[in-house]
Amino acid sequence: MTLFSFIFAMLLEQFRPVRDDSAFAKRIEQLFLRVERSTNSGEMSSARLSWFAIVAGGTVLTWVIVALLSHVNVLLGFLATVGVLYLCIGFRQFSNRFTEIQLALSVNDLAGARNALRRWMEHSGGDVLTRLAAESGDSSAICREAIRLALVGAQRHVFGVIFWFVILPGPAGAVLYRLSAEARRVWADARDPVLAGGASTAPISPFGDFAVRAFAWVDWFPSRVTAIVFAIVGNFEDAILMWRYKSGFAPHKNDTERVILSSGAGAMGVRLSVPEAPSVSIRFDEPSETEAFGGPWPSLAQDMPDLREANEAALRSAVGLVWRALILWVALVLLVSIGHWLGWLT
Repeated sequence: MTLFSFIFAMLLEQFRPVRDDSAFAKRIEQLFLRVERSTNSGEMSSARLSWFAIVAGGTVLTWVIVALLSHVNVLLGFLATVGVLYLCIGFRQFSNRFTEIQLALSVNDLAGARNALRRWMEHSGGDVLTRLAAESGDSSAICREAIRLALVGAQRHVFGVIFWFVILPGPAGAVLYRLSAEARRVWADARDPVLAGGASTAPISPFGDFAVRAFAWVDWFPSRVTAIVFAIVGNFEDAILMWRYKSGFAPHKNDTERVILSSGAGAMGVRLSVPEAPSVSIRFDEPSETEAFGGPWPSLAQDMPDLREANEAALRSAVGLVWRALILWVALVLLVSIGHWLGWLT
């Protein structure tokens, strides 16, 4: 049932995608904001309790409801699982935005591509490099940041959801992952001064700080599985080299993104802006001090792959990488389902 419910949810999402500004998405966002307003005491303890109340509470509630429906009728349980997965998976949420940029660049509409990237960044996050590309970036910069947002979006809307859907019973794992990702987006990413163009915004509260760290815990293992998948379906050697090299840099709040992007860059042979230090002041085309002296692993730096600049061809490579990775993820779900079926037979 795991495989069939996932396939049905994916097909339903392809024909009728849930928009990121849908009424359901807005209700979830308002829930996080309302809980923060009513419980924020300025202490980390209130952030922890609120996060667990929403994320863990939502996960347990989903498991209980689906389990009860499955006990009443197997078909009801199946439909409930498909419905929850449909709301959690957002393949079209990032693929539509990516396609919009592709189409704009194909007709040399640089302004249209920048606007599309800016709208994408405002909802999905980014950093100073994404903002600069959206404001005044050339075609290469726009392609680079679009690929970056696409790979991260694929992880947060599809691959990470699949991982936790397989690990936890029923669709509870999918809810755990999506709620933790949404907590980070609402409590932290949406208030990042970088995304506001450096404008004065409220500092990240304990809620944002804990949401970032909690999502890093939730996404730690799935991001590494995705990095391995990218390596398998792309250039394996270059993906692993990039992953090992970038993993040696200073800790960063986007460490899971760094794993995905470094592996994806090597798998495609394309330069991407990979988070490398706690400060966002380092420009993509200005190597940091660590890189200037050979990076954290000088021996690896000598063997670094020669990556090409991002362009429209790289956009097509990114699409191919994501689809091949999705096929491999589906194959993994199939293997897990076969294992469950064999367990029931014996």
